[in-house]
Amino acid sequence: MRPAELQESLKITPQTVHYHLRNLVRQGLIEAKGSVPFTQYSLAGIPDLEAVAHWLSVENPVNNPDLICDTRDVFTARLPRLKAFVYDGLDEKILPRVISTAGEIGNNSFDHNMGQWKDMPGCWFETQATGKYLWVCIADRGQGIFKTLVKVHSDLADEQTALEAAFETVISGRSPERRGNGLKFVRENILNAPGGGIACFSGNAKVEYGEHGDKCLVSLKKYLDEVQGTITLMSWGLK
Repeated sequence: MRPAELQESLKITPQTVHYHLRNLVRQGLIEAKGSVPFTQYSLAGIPDLEAVAHWLSVENPVNNPDLICDTRDVFTARLPRLKAFVYDGLDEKILPRVISTAGEIGNNSFDHNMGQWKDMPGCWFETQATGKYLWVCIADRGQGIFKTLVKVHSDLADEQTALEAAFETVISGRSPERRGNGLKFVRENILNAPGGGIACFSGNAKVEYGEHGDKCLVSLKKYLDEVQGTITLMSWGLK
């Protein structure tokens, strides 16, 4: 919210609003974004996922070229932008882990949805730094994990079983290729990185892993309960 909106909502003076805002910023409970007179304040440590949730749920999504990678080449070209978060406190030692993990998630969107997109091809790729965390969100309007895997592994009972199998075993939906270690690699990367976390929703299935996986899960559940396609939110601690 903007200070003027808080003043109107709370029926207090501008001076009182700014007094409390300064104190809350000092305590690290809220963060200021933008410059005067367009400054807005939001709760610290909570990623804003409203835009991606809307993109996933609407019938006729609008293309946003700043956030949507319509081809694998565009997605791959944007991955190095993660290097900039070293200046925000991302440990340079885990930067390769962050890039490779995000790369694997994004590549999955393209590997498993060729010719199977609901309507708009490509993946949503968004990064945010808030509350001493880097948040990486990757989503697609594809067929989802279950539909991808059940074509080859007919023994998968439901969406939850399929999503857990994707992250915890070596399993592939691209027979006869000998692949399928990608999401297991992602999970191990997260589990082996202090301050890391991941949550993934596909259909009505949900999984979370890592030290801060619960934060990712709660953040996604604030906006979504079920998706057609897949959305993954990862977090990494900043110094």
